[in-house]
Order: sequence, then C-alpha cells, then structure tokens
Amino acid sequence: MSTPSPFLEPEIETASRATLTGIQDTRLREQVTHAWTSSPFYRHKLTAAGVTPEQVRTLADLPRLPFTTKDELKQDQADHPLWGTLLAVPFEDCLRVHMTSATTGRPLAFLDTRDDWHGFYHCYARSLHAFGVRRSDVVMAAFSYGPWIGYWSGFYAAQDLGALVFPAGGLSTDQRIDALRTYPITVLGCTPSYALFLAEQAAKKGIDLARETKIRLTWHTGEPGASIPATKARIEAAFGARAFDLPGLTEIAAWGFECEASGLTHVHEDYCYPEVLDEADRPVRPGERGELVFTSLYRKAMPLLRYRTRDIVQLADRPCPCGRTLVAFEGGVLARVDDMKKIRGIIVYPRRIEEIVRAHAGVDEFQIVFRRVAGLDEICVRVDPAPAADRDRLRDAVAHDLHVGLGIRAGVEVTEPGALPRFDHKARRVVDERTEVPF
Repeated sequence: MSTPSPFLEPEIETASRATLTGIQDTRLREQVTHAWTSSPFYRHKLTAAGVTPEQVRTLADLPRLPFTTKDELKQDQADHPLWGTLLAVPFEDCLRVHMTSATTGRPLAFLDTRDDWHGFYHCYARSLHAFGVRRSDVVMAAFSYGPWIGYWSGFYAAQDLGALVFPAGGLSTDQRIDALRTYPITVLGCTPSYALFLAEQAAKKGIDLARETKIRLTWHTGEPGASIPATKARIEAAFGARAFDLPGLTEIAAWGFECEASGLTHVHEDYCYPEVLDEADRPVRPGERGELVFTSLYRKAMPLLRYRTRDIVQLADRPCPCGRTLVAFEGGVLARVDDMKKIRGIIVYPRRIEEIVRAHAGVDEFQIVFRRVAGLDEICVRVDPAPAADRDRLRDAVAHDLHVGLGIRAGVEVTEPGALPRFDHKARRVVDERTEVPF
C-alpha cells in the first residue's frame, strides 16, 4: 500500500521558486489592476501615491505600492457605512460577511464572493491536511459560530477534505465534553485558551480527555498560544494528542500552518504574498525578525495590497525537511507590534509572559495587569492556581522566572482557584490600567 502524501497540492507546496514567482507575478498584476479599476479606496490611494497598474509588473515592483492599515479600513467603513469604498465587486456578488474581533468600536466587516470564500477555506484545508487530517477523521470545530471567519472556514475546510464534521457551535462546554467521550471524534479545533478550559472543566468532573476520547490531533487558531512551547505542551498533555498552530487573518487568509516535520510555519504563497520588513520598511534577511506585510493574491471583493499585519515574525534561515519550498517562519507569530508595552525602559510582550507563566504546572489561568504606582509603571501577573497547588511556592517561583525572563521585576498575585475569566473565543488576558502610556 502506498504511503499517503503529506501534500494536498504538491504542485504548489513543493514548487520551484521560479514557478511560485511566476504565479505570484501574474496574480499580483491582476490584483493591482482589479483594485485600481474597481475599488474607489485603492483608486484614490494609488493615485495619491502616483502609481498606476502599468508600473507594477512583478514582485520587484511591490515597494512602489503604498501600505494599507487596519485603521484606514475601519475609518473607511466609518465614513462610508457599511462596507466602505474598498468593495471592488457589486454587492449582490458577495456570498458571505465576516467580522474581525474588536475590543472597542465596531469590528471591521469583510465581504467575500463565492470564489473568495472558496479560496479562504481551501487554503485552510491545505493547512489541516498538513497537520494530518484525512477523510477518515471525525472533526469537531469547538467554536461559537458567530461572524468570525476562522471558525466557519475551519468547518468548511474539514468538509473540503472529506472528513465527517461534528457540529458543536451551539453546544455548551459540558455537552462538548460529553460528545468527545461518546462519539469517535479524532480531531478537535478551537482556540488554545478554550482547549485548556475544556480540559480544566473535564478534570473537575474527574474526566481525563487524554484517556477517555479518541482525539489524535488538535489545531488552534485565533491567538498564538499553540505556537508557545509551554502552552502547546500543556494542550498536548491534556488531550494526549499532537497540537498544531494555524495562523490567519480575517482580512487576508488562513495564511499558514505549522509544519509537523520542523515546527516552521509555512505560508500559502499562492494566496498571499509575504514581506517581512524591518523598522525602516526594508526586507529583512533570513534569520532576522520584522513586521509581516501581506498582499492578497486571490480575494476580489475586498482586495488588500501591502497590508500591515502588525505581527512580528522571523524569516527562517533553513530549509524544511518536509520538502515544502514555501516561505517559512521560525515559531509562527512571535509578537504583535500593537501588544508591545514599555515598562521603565524595558520592552515587554505579553506572549513572553505567557511563555514563562505556562511553564508552571500549578497555573490554570493568568492575567497580566499594567499599572502605575507612585509614578512608576509596574507589571502585576495574577495567577489562578490549580486546586492542589502550593500557592506561596507557586507565587515565588513565577515571580523568580518572570524576573529572569523579562529582565524586570513583576508582582505576582495568586487568586482563588477559578477566580479569573475563561475564554471560548480570543482570550483577553491583558489589562492596562494606565491612563497615559508610552506604547
């Protein structure tokens, strides 16, 4: 019997650089022409930048194009409700609407045509296939089925692969636990925060999901937890399964996937072209970090050119042993520019705090509080302990590791077990109580 291929589309995933570049050049020309012709938003932006479609023929011409930011898109929709002037197809050609998550204000609405929607969930399917999802699997997408694209596309992606999909959007956590124990569900998709909450709730009932379910792999999106080694290890131990990170953006695509062979995060370059730029907006070299900027190569309803993601990634400086030739990043999304905090001259990222805190088995949940005391900025990490944890020892150990790992002292408060909020969507663990902050 032949070994199943690890590639869903080897003609793309293992293509030569010349082949990929040819595809990207063609699609870039089409997108720039389409945006210029059909999107008032881009016609205005490109005209203001003095750029015409004839000047953008290859990837080498990308620096001619102006950047696009999320704030611009939100302002465009505020000034021209509901969809803004970005929309580049007749409204009646749109099949779906999805929303970005938002902590303040109205979320950004994104429309897709039928072909756009297929592109989004099909690149997601390529990611799931890379994780090992196959037709023989039974897949539970344990998300609330609201307007967030990552969850709908995960459901459709599993279906695209021919897997049997177990709908769980309207189920409570207890009902999902019961379903995982009752039915032959082999694949679970959810946010990393919800995976940990699911396991915690099961454990309170004396249920060991690693022993009492058939789950063999999990995938996680919506936040970077599954790309953090300590968080990933905790999820894998809780479910007795391999856990994978699937990064994506509502505005762009389910743009990549963690590779089982190396831990590198590959990019679906035929759907979205990545640039990794330094603080001066120059391309970084392999092994260096920078901001990830994407140009959509497939979406027509709302095309995006040189979209600043605000995500920090590190361009890989090694080939992947899996044989894929797609551009790859070390460790997935490492941080967000927007999440950066400055505390007494030290730059701190919440992702780094999670790396440190999740390494402690006695921590069930945590919260990061930035505050100003007597004119000085401070970090306080609130720790929600496991019921059996030695609270004093846990507080001291976490405080020590934070001091070593951050280069700055952080206060640690241990709450009563179960006192901190749990999340079934994107976690909101950071609270900034400062009224005036440098970042």
